[in-house]
Amino acid sequence: MFLASCGGGSPASEQDGGTSSGGRAGGSGGTPGSGGTPGSGGTSSSGGTSSSGGTPGSGGATGSGGTPGSGGTSSSGGAPGSGGATGSGGLVQPGSGGAGVSSGGATASGGAGASSGGSAAGGRAGAAGVGGGGVSGPGGSSGSGHGVVAAGVRWIGRVDLTTDAQHPRFSWSGTGFIARFTGTSLTAQLNNGSAMLFKPVVDTKPQAVIMAPAGQGSYVLASGLSDGMVHTVELYKQTEGAQGNAQLMGLTVGGGGALMAPPDPPERFLEILGDSITCGYGTLGNLNDSECLTTESHWDTYAAVTARTLGAELSTIATSGQGIYRNYAGDMTETMPMVWDRTLRNAATLTWDFRVAPQAVVINLGTNDISNNKGDPGMPFRDLYIGLVQAIRMKYPQALIVLMNGPLLSGNDLNTIKTHLRAVVDARKAAGDSNIEFFDGIDAQTSDKAACQYHPNPAENQIMADKLVAELRARLHW
Repeated sequence: MFLASCGGGSPASEQDGGTSSGGRAGGSGGTPGSGGTPGSGGTSSSGGTSSSGGTPGSGGATGSGGTPGSGGTSSSGGAPGSGGATGSGGLVQPGSGGAGVSSGGATASGGAGASSGGSAAGGRAGAAGVGGGGVSGPGGSSGSGHGVVAAGVRWIGRVDLTTDAQHPRFSWSGTGFIARFTGTSLTAQLNNGSAMLFKPVVDTKPQAVIMAPAGQGSYVLASGLSDGMVHTVELYKQTEGAQGNAQLMGLTVGGGGALMAPPDPPERFLEILGDSITCGYGTLGNLNDSECLTTESHWDTYAAVTARTLGAELSTIATSGQGIYRNYAGDMTETMPMVWDRTLRNAATLTWDFRVAPQAVVINLGTNDISNNKGDPGMPFRDLYIGLVQAIRMKYPQALIVLMNGPLLSGNDLNTIKTHLRAVVDARKAAGDSNIEFFDGIDAQTSDKAACQYHPNPAENQIMADKLVAELRARLHW
């Protein structure tokens, strides 16, 4: 069961929900736009909003759990040894092997390696190769551009291999993996810390959301595929990191196929920091829904739409209710400066290695610092924001840093936060950082764009994405 602590919100203030702060967003009233009415399982029963830039609607939820279809464990293939994937439909057990698969058998030891080392400033490393050519980490993993190749797939966003290298864990919104394989189906064995939503994408086509209960289960990600063809499957975590971790326990390729080396990462890479708006909290829900986690969809957020439109990969660091100085509920624990460097949202001791710099970092925070009638957060907000930007600059020396406001503030609250954001940019420029800006292009949300508890629906997210895409194209010459 999904649980959210939600309380009333005043108009034009964010009521970021979730367990971290128990808050919600206020906003202007009115009826929701195209968010759709959630059906059984909590996802939108309507097709969602389809718009330019590759934003799909939300499909209905698949059944929870269940047994794999044709992708079940094959007796002919068996579990691999140290190599990784089996030759004919067997269980792919993440282990000490790599992503590449020779016909009918396991890979050689050593796993997948990057064909060229590191990335240029703000750029990308070479493609992941099989065997030599890179420094493999534990579990046959290696750097692949900005990500990690482990357990036969390339990971998107931050992933933990230090706790259990054979079974990678991931938590932040929009994190996941991409697999390439021959065969007719692909089934994932996942172990979830709580009930979660996942978005599969099969051969670039988004599929219905998967509802996965807490605990371990098998989930058919793709079936009925053309035999003898090469296919790709992406899987993205829609439930935000504060709700728990997901863990890949294995993959099953059906129809006599096998995993192949995963696709190369794109050259373009964005990192976006934010709160519930960036998580997609309640994006597919209705204005008067009592809770929003079952209609959460990072896939439909401005952040994900922006990345897809630009052909960029995305790493999202966001939590509902989160602020810079204080959270929606007024507490000052687990604010963004305290958690932004974590590999997993709730694991304070696991720090990300920042293996490759994005070309741009977008920060969409400040709504929760002032909303819920808390008033101006003042200089503490500004000072902590400057400190966060300084920390980001140390990790990403050449990235464009973009500060922006969300659409759930208006009036004096919006003007106050804008004043602080401009002051942060001015302070950094005075310190010699010229590659930073305040993007003042997001207007207050109108009432017809309100989804669950006033959060932006897909139409509002598309508006935000269109404006951010134009800004990043202009600044990055994309």
